[in-house]
Amino acid sequence: MQKKINLALACFLLGGIATVLPTLWKVIVFTGVGLVLFVTYDEWDYQQRIGGVK
Repeated sequence: MQKKINLALACFLLGGIATVLPTLWKVIVFTGVGLVLFVTYDEWDYQQRIGGVK
């Protein structure tokens, strides 16, 4: 009986995690892309303000 309860609990927890993963991946990807774009823009803006690399 204990193994059946543990198996049902494991299936429930893994199913819950599996439904969250797509959302988690989206958050990770979009946060990463936003961070890269911000850093790139910040570097470009800094180079424009100081007159570029000589």
